[in-house]
Amino acid sequence: MRLKHRYLIFFGCFCLLAPARSEQLPKTASESLAGRQMMLPDALKGRSAVVIVGFSKSSQTSVKEWDTRARKQLGAAFDVYQVAVLEDAPRFVRGMITHAMKGSTPADRQDHFLIVVKGEVELKQAAAFSASDDAYVLLLDGTGDVRWRTHGAVSDASLRELQEHVEKFKHGA
Repeated sequence: MRLKHRYLIFFGCFCLLAPARSEQLPKTASESLAGRQMMLPDALKGRSAVVIVGFSKSSQTSVKEWDTRARKQLGAAFDVYQVAVLEDAPRFVRGMITHAMKGSTPADRQDHFLIVVKGEVELKQAAAFSASDDAYVLLLDGTGDVRWRTHGAVSDASLRELQEHVEKFKHGA
């Protein structure tokens, strides 16, 4: 009986001391507005990135604001990608939606704007989805692990929090 009790104590201590397992961004096929096929997170291997996901048309304003302010805040330290999930959009209108997005996205940002038409459920799980009109911001390390996430409108406080996590991440925390 004592031996069993010791094993339980050892197992409990091991669980408390073991490092938390990171969550990997799910493998998701996408295409950039520039026409490049990408498999996330594989296409980002070796590079850290901020991925800002929108699951509805009304989330795009918040996604664009996050993109603009995150790029300004982080500079060239991290790649910043916008992701528009169009899985729920009827197939016959996806081309029109993509065309409209391409027309409103500067040419130098089109390679960092991704369209996703499959894998919405898995992306929602990775983003901790709760509100369709929010922007979902994921900080990924070079292996595709989600190191931090938030959602909603961008604010000075949320940008500071992102910057703090980027700094922790840079210093191996």
